[in-house]
Amino acid sequence: MPRCPNCKYKLVLLEHRRKYKCAKCGKLFSQKEIDDKEFRELNNKRRAEAKKEARKEYSKQYVRENKDKFKVWAKKHYEKNKEKIREKQREYYEKHKDEISEKAKEKRRQQTPQEKVKYNSYKREYWASHNQEVLQNKKKNYQKRKAEILVNQRLYWQSNPTLSRIKHLREQQKLLALRTFEFSVDKTLNAQIPKVLPTISLSYLLGL
Repeated sequence: MPRCPNCKYKLVLLEHRRKYKCAKCGKLFSQKEIDDKEFRELNNKRRAEAKKEARKEYSKQYVRENKDKFKVWAKKHYEKNKEKIREKQREYYEKHKDEISEKAKEKRRQQTPQEKVKYNSYKREYWASHNQEVLQNKKKNYQKRKAEILVNQRLYWQSNPTLSRIKHLREQQKLLALRTFEFSVDKTLNAQIPKVLPTISLSYLLGL
């Protein structure tokens, strides 16, 4: 929509006079002059967009052709600015935590069975070759954030008493199962004593 060169208000075309009129300031402008100006501006805008796209495509092609160099540069840059990069990543994650989680869930829901198999296979391969590194990083992260993690866990269990009760009952159930297993092992061993020492009498064992 053409606009007035003076006040930037929308122009109205008077077809019978072949002129544009500004409804705000009331000035008249030649239709040819305004149309030529609009065409030049549109042409310049499209040319600028084409140059921008060409620069983007050239950058992508340059990166593809020099992938190894960029990998080396990216690794050096990361090692040099590791703490700053991680801090920015943490800040971004804290601000967009819900959005990132929702996107990840949506992506997993849209995965095909073949993609799920491929992704799980990749995770297993990565774990097999980096398990010690992953465990060490988890331990370091836990030691750094131990106080925060414990506070969050305490608050979580306080705000979910039912889950806390379930956890307590499961721990008691686990202890009971261990005691039952130990008792059954002891009972089995005691039952085997007479078979191992068949010549020793019960009175001798009791010291009678």
